[in-house]
Amino acid sequence: MGIEQGTVDITKTFAAPVASIFAAWSEEGAQQAWGDPGPDWQMHFERFRFTVGESDICRFGPKDGPVYLNENHYLEITPDNRIAYASTLREEGALTFAGTVVVTFAPAEGGTRMRLIEQGLYFDGRDKADDHCAGWRAMLEAMDSYLQQGAHPAGR
Repeated sequence: MGIEQGTVDITKTFAAPVASIFAAWSEEGAQQAWGDPGPDWQMHFERFRFTVGESDICRFGPKDGPVYLNENHYLEITPDNRIAYASTLREEGALTFAGTVVVTFAPAEGGTRMRLIEQGLYFDGRDKADDHCAGWRAMLEAMDSYLQQGAHPAGR
């Protein structure tokens, strides 16, 4: 039993306007599309309330494996600029991660530069920053594909 501290810090440039990238975070259908872990996994939101002081609750996991519960409590939402939230992750009821995530958006040549910083505690060897980094990278690539497919209009 132990606790590790870690940070994930990813900067990615998208060929889409800031408003489209922000909307991909702020809309349930968009998050469902790019946040889905893959064909052998299941994911559904029990609650999606993208509002300061509110929380999202999402269950996901492999079809025949453990169930993960992710809860995000929104601390700050500044449209087209910044999202800050407290996050917890549980595996089969056991806390595996607790931390904060801050996502910032800025215009960049040809699109938007987005930076994601997750600072957290990873519990009992069941989770670690490297795994979260790999997961975030995969989800951000999925977001990029989602946006390139024209799944969300440019701007709002």
